[in-house]
Amino acid sequence: MQKQHYRQFLLAATLGCASGAVAAQSSVTIYGVIDAGLLYMNRAATAPGSQVQLTTGGISPSIWGFRGVEDLGGGMKAIFDLEGHFSSNSGTLTSGPGYTPEIFRRQANVGLSTPWGTVTLGRQYSPSLLAALTTEPRDMKENLSSLYSWAYTQLAAPGNALGAGTSPDNDVGVFIGNAVQYSNTLGPVWLGAAYSFGGVAGSLKRGSEISLGATYTGPFTVSAAYQTIADSVTGVNVSRLWNAGIAVPYGPVTGKFNYLGVIDRSIDGPDVSNVRSFGAGIDYRWTSTDTTTLAGYYNTYRGAHNSTTRSLVLSNDYFLSKRTTLYAQIAYVDAGAVGTVDPLEGLKTSIVAGGTAAGAKTVLANVGIKHNF
Repeated sequence: MQKQHYRQFLLAATLGCASGAVAAQSSVTIYGVIDAGLLYMNRAATAPGSQVQLTTGGISPSIWGFRGVEDLGGGMKAIFDLEGHFSSNSGTLTSGPGYTPEIFRRQANVGLSTPWGTVTLGRQYSPSLLAALTTEPRDMKENLSSLYSWAYTQLAAPGNALGAGTSPDNDVGVFIGNAVQYSNTLGPVWLGAAYSFGGVAGSLKRGSEISLGATYTGPFTVSAAYQTIADSVTGVNVSRLWNAGIAVPYGPVTGKFNYLGVIDRSIDGPDVSNVRSFGAGIDYRWTSTDTTTLAGYYNTYRGAHNSTTRSLVLSNDYFLSKRTTLYAQIAYVDAGAVGTVDPLEGLKTSIVAGGTAAGAKTVLANVGIKHNF
């Protein structure tokens, strides 16, 4: 009798699981972006003379990925995201600084979305960056924005060279690995908080990263962000970032202002650099498919040597369709002369990938196409 009851219980449990599997709705989406264009510089960054090149990521990174959702019922969903980064001009994987190419450099996470918020585990975007891009004058576009002041000031470097973040899970302050993130939207307010485990035995502090972000979206948008990175050997906070901004729409015009401050420290305590970036811009939406942006950046570096970089960017994005965008942008960069102590000085105040010639004025022009799939 007992065996019969056990078989009936097992059959009922099996049928229950089967019916649950049928009821749950799941989907997997393949997605990506391909961005390529021609870039002209009247003065190359590392050699005399002008330069023309086919470049990737004029306004957006070239990415590919898989995103999945399963409806578990009761307002709960299981989610995952796998996202890689590649160069459209060469087809090669784009890796993080100092690391071998990762197939899913940008995201590799799984989590649960509930009525009380979303929890994700794994490699993911930092919530501080997600908050900042809502008020950055050029939406943190892949080139000609404050993205590079953000990234180069949080550049992971083994051995803690010049105060750079040494957490093995930090990737230019944009992506964090070994992380747990909680996010939630409460009316007009979005909140995100992430903690990256350093994985060092006997210490939660060493190699850890904390990232916080918040936005208010109503008649206007306000953002605030904070991020700190701890050295993986000593536990000293070697990078601290603060960011705040506002975006105010008025008819077809949106004005934006954003402040970024990052202090890098060496493991023995003194500051290596104090970088501040002030960005302001205006978007003018001519039509639903055509937007022009004018943005200016005033970036300062304070350390063993002081320098200032001033930049002005004029761009236009024209949407041929919901998936395809033609873009044109021109920039003027007046870069300050750099010292000899910090080789990253010129990069930390640059709005250009790879920087521009130090102590010189550079004009850049870029036209390209971006396609979403």
